[in-house]
Amino acid sequence: MKSIRSKLAIATCTLLSQGAQQAGAVESSWTADTSYLLYSETDRVTVNKLFTSANVTLGDNHLLQLEAVYDTITGATPTGAVKSGGPVTVTTPSSGGKGYRAVSGNPALAKFDDTRLGLNLGLVQSLRRTLRINYGASVSVERDYEAYGGSLALERDNEDRSVTFTAGVAGSYDTIFQSSGGTPKPMGSVEENGGNPEFFGPGKKRGFEGMLGVSRIINRRTVARLNYSLKRLEGYLTDPYKVISMVREGIELRRFYESRPDSRQRQALYGELVHRLENRDTIRLAYRYYWDDWGIFSHTIDYRHRRNLLGGRYLEPRLRLYTQSSADFFYPSLPFGVEPEYASADYRLDQMNSATLGLKYGQPALGGTLRLRLEYLYQTFAEAEYDTNQALIFQASFKKEFD
Repeated sequence: MKSIRSKLAIATCTLLSQGAQQAGAVESSWTADTSYLLYSETDRVTVNKLFTSANVTLGDNHLLQLEAVYDTITGATPTGAVKSGGPVTVTTPSSGGKGYRAVSGNPALAKFDDTRLGLNLGLVQSLRRTLRINYGASVSVERDYEAYGGSLALERDNEDRSVTFTAGVAGSYDTIFQSSGGTPKPMGSVEENGGNPEFFGPGKKRGFEGMLGVSRIINRRTVARLNYSLKRLEGYLTDPYKVISMVREGIELRRFYESRPDSRQRQALYGELVHRLENRDTIRLAYRYYWDDWGIFSHTIDYRHRRNLLGGRYLEPRLRLYTQSSADFFYPSLPFGVEPEYASADYRLDQMNSATLGLKYGQPALGGTLRLRLEYLYQTFAEAEYDTNQALIFQASFKKEFD
């Protein structure tokens, strides 16, 4: 559920570097951007998101960035239990501590609903023509999750401003808990003590991140960028709602709360090439390689082609391909008698392939720019109880600059 919520955590160094580039480009006194996004999975999760941002120039050397997001999340999500299991007894944000509500009698899916409010504040300061510093702070609050973060990034250009170097650090402090206020014992039996398993207080999680990047103007029509990021997470990294079944001959015998390691080191290399064609169309090709010490590595290819039309309108088709390996401790279920230290049946940790095909349309409207985006997402999983997932994504945005 957390990945779907896409919580507004700290403004990452990459995003801050993009904001810094805006600092020298904003000609109006402030710019407003508002959008609505609908994410809808087939018979599963539905997310409605409202997002608004404003960039305000303060004098000649400062740009203030304000962002707010409000989410509502409803639907059903896999619990990690096998489909042949009995009633689920763990809680969700919407259940008031009374337990998952099985969907159509299927305990492997659980209904839930939640809301989230996120706020982000950034300040871009130009120290001189070729040097900028970015400060960021954020807060995100849900019924069962709280996240606070801060970040700092520096950008430096060479003398002719054809090359930009970026370095940044960020930190976060999160608290996670079930709606009842606590977190279950990792690998604790759901059925122990007559259905009253051992619980602890809220889980705490800390994150530390660093990023190094360089972008270069290759010629008047081509720009390239390369980033490396390293993130370290420590603390409670288990999902307090996920469970895993112990089975024998396909029949569930017991059910446990999942357990994940209390640390995670994540690394990523990201490269991007943007090129303007002779007909003024723009193509963008990006590649990202990710790996961590949980045994997951992934490849992402993202291609976009912006086709300019008459009257300031444009169409932008998009194709995104993604593949990842499974975590070392991913099990679709546990064999009878096997109780490892770490185990999770969360489908997001399984070997996965996904493809996203979309189209974006933009046109001038009311003195600003209206953008409409529609995408289709298809995912397949190697061993998870639910081995496919489909979703439609629709977004409508409006941006306007004010003098």
